Amino acid sequence: TCPVFGCTDSTALNFDASANTDDGSCLYTCTATPVCSDFDLDLGVFSQDSNDDFDWSAMSGSTPSINTGPTGDNTSGSGTYYYTEASGNFNFSAGLTSQCLDVSTLNSPALAFFYHMYGAGMGTLEVYVTDASGVPALAWSQFGDQGDQWNLAQVDLSSYTGDIVIQFVGTTGVDFTSDMAIDDVCIQEFTAFGCTDSTATNYDSNATD
Repeated sequence: TCPVFGCTDSTALNFDASANTDDGSCLYTCTATPVCSDFDLDLGVFSQDSNDDFDWSAMSGSTPSINTGPTGDNTSGSGTYYYTEASGNFNFSAGLTSQCLDVSTLNSPALAFFYHMYGAGMGTLEVYVTDASGVPALAWSQFGDQGDQWNLAQVDLSSYTGDIVIQFVGTTGVDFTSDMAIDDVCIQEFTAFGCTDSTATNYDSNATD
């Protein structure tokens, strides 16, 4: 019988009835939100998946390859981010999965994060959300070269009212120029991002941040 990895404890929040081999992922309590992970010390509420092709790598500064990856983290430039080292890992997938997260206290829950997808051979970054049904749902995805900068993404989670699990899946492309990265991940109230300076030409009266 081939192993099917997952949580095999029926008392756990993320019990997987289809699993026959426990992978240590069982969750028994949910983390209250809002909560953020800037990755400067560790993965925060996230952990590396064990049944994927390879792991995300922590990095400060530039990734080893040229013409791909960021030159620093999203905020100070000297902090830590996580990225997919594409060299030797072509068309491979790496996953980061959150702890169980309780979004019931948020009025308009959302996932906000920064991503960097620079490189001619860039692959795909996906976000999945799993609720009490136990079925992961694709909530967001981006493919291909998005330029040499950090980009902000916000995923509306208002359809979820209780406990959820969030998973990032980075799938590399066809060559080494597929070092995608993520940083500053928050599960928080939905924010209307935009210019809040009323003297600016691109002032947005609906923006709050």
